[in-house]
Amino acid sequence: MPYLEFIVLEGCIRLYKVDPGIEVLERLIVLNLKDCKNLVRLPSSVSGLKSLEDLNLSGCSKLEKLPDELGHLACLETLDVSGSGIREVPSSIGLLKNLKELSLHGCKAQSPKSWNMVFNPFQLLQKRSHIRAGLSLHCLSGLHSLTKLDLSDCNLSEEAMPSDFGYLSSLRELNLSRNQFVRLPGSIGQLSRLETLLLNQCRKLRILPELPSYVWVDASNCISLDTLANQNGQYNSMLEGTFVNCFKMVENESCGSIALSLLTRYLKFQHWGSSVHSTRNFSFIGPGNEIPEWYNHQSVGSSVTVELHPGWFSNKWTGFTFYVVFRLLNPLPPLVKMAIMCSWTANGQSLSSFGLGFGEEWGLPVLDHTWFTFLPRVGFFEEWQDIYYQLLISFHFCHVDAAIINEEILQVKNCGVRMVYEEDVEELWQTLMKQNNTRRGLQHCDNDDDDAASSSASRAHPNRFKPLHLEGQDLV
Repeated sequence: MPYLEFIVLEGCIRLYKVDPGIEVLERLIVLNLKDCKNLVRLPSSVSGLKSLEDLNLSGCSKLEKLPDELGHLACLETLDVSGSGIREVPSSIGLLKNLKELSLHGCKAQSPKSWNMVFNPFQLLQKRSHIRAGLSLHCLSGLHSLTKLDLSDCNLSEEAMPSDFGYLSSLRELNLSRNQFVRLPGSIGQLSRLETLLLNQCRKLRILPELPSYVWVDASNCISLDTLANQNGQYNSMLEGTFVNCFKMVENESCGSIALSLLTRYLKFQHWGSSVHSTRNFSFIGPGNEIPEWYNHQSVGSSVTVELHPGWFSNKWTGFTFYVVFRLLNPLPPLVKMAIMCSWTANGQSLSSFGLGFGEEWGLPVLDHTWFTFLPRVGFFEEWQDIYYQLLISFHFCHVDAAIINEEILQVKNCGVRMVYEEDVEELWQTLMKQNNTRRGLQHCDNDDDDAASSSASRAHPNRFKPLHLEGQDLV
């Protein structure tokens, strides 16, 4: 027995407590007690499991407390207490220097303030007389190896949000979905390695903070979200943005204008050579029903044809961007995940296709939505040549397993395509700078410099770029 490495008691409803003698299992690597719904206590002797790497207590709905000695599990890499009855996190958790994944999904405290005290030592000192023992901690700041943190569906209010996210220097995925906060802490902007930020169904969220560059943000069904501009009036440099059913976001600014602003920042940083994501597609989805006139190849329906003549494949060409307006005509069946697929045909030869998935956790679009993306030259188009091409770009609805099904479920109303060159990027950037100055109400000499730069760019390439007309407003 002392040489045992794996214990799996998943779903053992007759398990009420764990024998304190478990500490003799010094070679134990995995302890899986998932869905042991009658487990009420975990002994402090678990601290003797010197080799334990994976502790799964998810679904242990009667387990309300973790041992104070939990932080002594020096090798622990994964801790899952999702869906358990945990209301307190021991202060020693900050000692878990090797912890990589932590899930507290669905752990709803009795009061939103209790989570704030769990994660914020300053609040703890101020309110010591109002809380129970065992919460004297600042548990996030020591988790330097943590790459994935799930705090979804924890009933977190704005006051209860952990304030020390910035210490999680290795964090790549942060799930804050289904919570009650209005704003996010600014310390999220310090997470330089963050790749994914999930905010699904945060129905009170109104504004995003300044975010790390090139993060994927999924804020579908955040029905109170006013704007994607941060408190500085600037758009974040998102790599992907999913904002299904965020209708308030487009009340004062069209989805097309928002999407072009995000694309501009993506292209500008890629052009500077500062992006490590230069081979990744940029993608955005949100409510809308119009394609910006900047897309110079447009068509009603689900396909568009583009003719490329010799000379198009220059060193200044950066890639393709397309824009699709679609509507879900009928609800999807339960548990079904679907996708809009984009298929490419060049001179009659089929090329690679890719798609946008939705359904279940992706969210189901209500009314018209737009899908907007950029395909960089690097990667997707490396084999292309400077010859004549007739491109047919078409969109269709399919099941995630790629089996095409009843297209009446979804209608692609119209689509547009544009080839993007370096000079387009510069002109878009000048436009964005002027928009930012307008938002901040800044009227100073920098505007003169922007105007001069924009005018110079327009004279240099008068036919490449047309003024942007979005919902009747000229942006240049």
